[in-house]
Amino acid sequence: MKKIVAFFVIVVLLFGYIYNRPSQEPSYTFYHWASSYTVDANESNPPRYIKVLDIAYNSSFVFKKTSFKTLPTHEIVPVIYIDNPVWKKMKASTMVRKVLDALSKMPLKKYSEIQVDCDWTERSKKSYFEFLKGLKEQSVKKISATIRLHQIKYYRKTGVPPLDYGVLMYYNMSDFKDTETKNYILDLEVAKQYHYNFDSYPLALNLALPLYSQATIIRFSKVVGLVDGVREEELNSNFKKLKEHLYVVEKTHYFKERLFYKGDRVRVDEVSVKMLQEAIEALKVVMKKPKEVIFYRWGNREHYEREKLKNIVGSW
Repeated sequence: MKKIVAFFVIVVLLFGYIYNRPSQEPSYTFYHWASSYTVDANESNPPRYIKVLDIAYNSSFVFKKTSFKTLPTHEIVPVIYIDNPVWKKMKASTMVRKVLDALSKMPLKKYSEIQVDCDWTERSKKSYFEFLKGLKEQSVKKISATIRLHQIKYYRKTGVPPLDYGVLMYYNMSDFKDTETKNYILDLEVAKQYHYNFDSYPLALNLALPLYSQATIIRFSKVVGLVDGVREEELNSNFKKLKEHLYVVEKTHYFKERLFYKGDRVRVDEVSVKMLQEAIEALKVVMKKPKEVIFYRWGNREHYEREKLKNIVGSW
């Protein structure tokens, strides 16, 4: 009798544990990627990842700091974007000092992590990896960084950065200069060509998915520019549709503060909720469930229903 009672007690306790244990679905947030931060402090789900510093080299170094018109009151992760050519001109130790000095002068109160976005190469990885190591040691913060698909497939060649974890950038995997590219932002057929080595990649990975659109201008069979924020529904009568997502300009005119010439071909790259769901389904086959999904970017969230984004993340 005692054994039966004990058995039922164990069953009840086990059921209670399973029923009450925390949900394992990933959380979701946004990247804020703009020159100024103006998010209302009362926003219910403010962006957690805020690009605060843009570092580039073009004949001289450029350090662009994000201007804070409002101050975040929640826990944030400052993101540092570093253009790859920088590593040819600046030592890793010098870069660490400059970055930490810049962060110390910003109105950033609550953060325990720093994230870096840099598409390193075999030539730059030594300096870049030294920078990450130095940033970790001197900041005493958690360090994360963006990881591209090719850096996972070929990680034995490209190297694995010294991080606490990585964020897989699941977008921009095509060649925007190729006139035959179908969708520069998100092309699942191209992405699947890089679905290798996830099982042996040594870093834990979170996931970043795109929430943006753009137009690629093709002139005389060459890509001559990109225009951010263009959606097909916004195109005026001067754009004639040739086929899905491809248009020809019938009259020279300004659109989105950019001059489009008659005869230009325009490919509009967009990402739908359906495409995001398909991306999740494809990644579930090869990638461990991430703890967090970050949508790029905050400024475009009004084009997507938040409940649908939540459902996409929850479907993992």
